[in-house]
Order: sequence, then structure tokens, then C-alpha cells
Amino acid sequence: MLDTVKLFTKEFDIAKANNFQQSITTNFATGEVKSEKLFCNTEAGHFDIKQQGADRCLFFTASVPKLLYGTSLCEAQEQDFDKTLQEMTGQFRKAGVIVDREAYSSMAVSRIDYCRNVPVQHSIVDYLALLRNCSFGRRNRTSWKTETVLFFNGSQEFTAYNKVLEVKNSPVQSAAAGITAATPENILRFESRLKAAEVVKRTLHCRTFAECWNFKLAKEKLLQDFDAIIQNVGQQLELNFMEDSEKLLSLRERRNSFFLFISEKGIPLFLAQYNNDFELIKKLLLTAYQRRQAFYYLKQLKEFYAEHRTPKDRHLLQELREKLAA
Repeated sequence: MLDTVKLFTKEFDIAKANNFQQSITTNFATGEVKSEKLFCNTEAGHFDIKQQGADRCLFFTASVPKLLYGTSLCEAQEQDFDKTLQEMTGQFRKAGVIVDREAYSSMAVSRIDYCRNVPVQHSIVDYLALLRNCSFGRRNRTSWKTETVLFFNGSQEFTAYNKVLEVKNSPVQSAAAGITAATPENILRFESRLKAAEVVKRTLHCRTFAECWNFKLAKEKLLQDFDAIIQNVGQQLELNFMEDSEKLLSLRERRNSFFLFISEKGIPLFLAQYNNDFELIKKLLLTAYQRRQAFYYLKQLKEFYAEHRTPKDRHLLQELREKLAA
């Protein structure tokens, strides 16, 4: 149930033989050095060495599933803690970082993402269409291209997205996970992200990596975020209406212009984006077409919706919550 973690420590040394590079930011007008850091990328992690006040700190960022399995599609198991420490040790050794063997588990956490893969019975678009009408921290972002709904505030995020689709877009991860183009896209990934050290400490009452490796706590945090957003079901999110209108206008003179426009998203995603609001869709069509042509396209969309309508009695949100709580 852990995905990305970012750990930091002041207790470290760098071996003479190391793989760090230097990054310097300067003021081009004066030549003054504004900031300086050392960094190193390994196949499964990223290191930064930066000045934090009077202290020189080492930061290590990695996806725990990628450390363990080579792909983020898999979920780390509760019994994987020692194995994770072993894999981290290997990454530190490759970078040329020297840390006491006992120090890994007690490193402070400045970011942690708890996650859960939820197998779903219906199309992921059905679930996203419901979730996108929720709110969390008063900020929401929806990407239909990647089939993602993201809720965020200044220091936390809660997201749901098509995990198999994401893995398909990465050849390395696809190979590691055994994913092909024909693999069913039936995994909805939930992630709760705490993105600052103080937020981790204040929210979880934990500070170290060992303390945050707590699957009961992870489940509680995911459910807490899920319950927080579904209290606000029914609030319509802002759409990129003007962007769609301008796109339609740019295609208007081309043959089958509306089908060129709709092919970029597909009809199910287009309807979900507009929350099946045919009055709003009609308004969009009338910005680019005469009434007769606009109503012709609208009729075709309504026929598609009637044939593929999701039954209201599926209780999709309840299904998701029960699986998160299992």
C-alpha cells in the first residue's frame, strides 16, 4: 500500500567513488550562484544533496513497488519492509552514499504516497464520471486522456486513475508487469499523497520510514480521503468549454469535422467529461455549427448514450469503498 516515498537524513557520507553530478543555478545578469546541489539518478531512485539552513541533507526518492518489482502496477506487501531496506541499500551503494546500516528504517519522511489497486467490474470511465463530481480541498483536476481524477490542496493530493493504461504507456513497466495492448484495463488506482515533512508528521503522527510503514494507517488514510470527497457528490467541475469550442471551430471546414474532434477522446470520455449534460453539449455544438447540423450530431450522441447507458442501480461508489476497506 506504499508507492512513492521521499526520505532524508543529515547523517551520511559520500564515497570518493560516487555517481553524483553537480547542478548550479546562477543569476545570468550578475553571474551570482543562487543555488547549488548534487544529484544522482539510479535505475530505481533519485538522490539530492542540498543545504537546508545550516545542515547539509541527503534526500532519496523512490517508488517502493518499482524498487521491489520493477513496476508500480504491483503493490508492496506488509511483510516487504526488510526487502525494501535491502533494495534501498543497493541503490545507496550504487550512488556512492554511505549510511549506517541501522539508519535506513529511522530516516525521516518528507513525502509518502499510500496507494491501493481496486479491481473494478465496469468501465473505469463510469467510476471517474462519478468521482469527478466530488471535491477535496476545493481543487479538482480531470484528465480524460489519461483517465485520471485528481483532488488537491497545497500539501496533499488524492487521486484515482486507470493504472493499467498508465503502465501501457511505459515500455519498461509494461515489460516488467507482463502488460500488453490486449490486457484489460480494469484496475482503478487510488493514491493519497502527503507531500511535505510537516504534513506527514501532523497528519499521520509519524516521522520515520519504519513508523510510516503501517498498512492499517495506510488503509485508514485512503478511506478518510475517499469519504471526504464523496460527501460532496453532485458538484459539477469546471469544463474546458472554450478550448473545445475553439477546437471545433478550427475543424469546422473539414469533412466529418465533428467526428475528427470526438475521435481524440472517444464518445464515452466526451460524454463523461460533460457529465452526460446534453444541454451543455448542444450549447457547445451551436458555437460551431448551424442548428440543423448541431441537432444531427446531438441526436447521434443521444442514441449512443441510450445504447450504452450505465444502470443507476450499480452503486459504483459503494463498490469502491467496500474494496478500499477490504
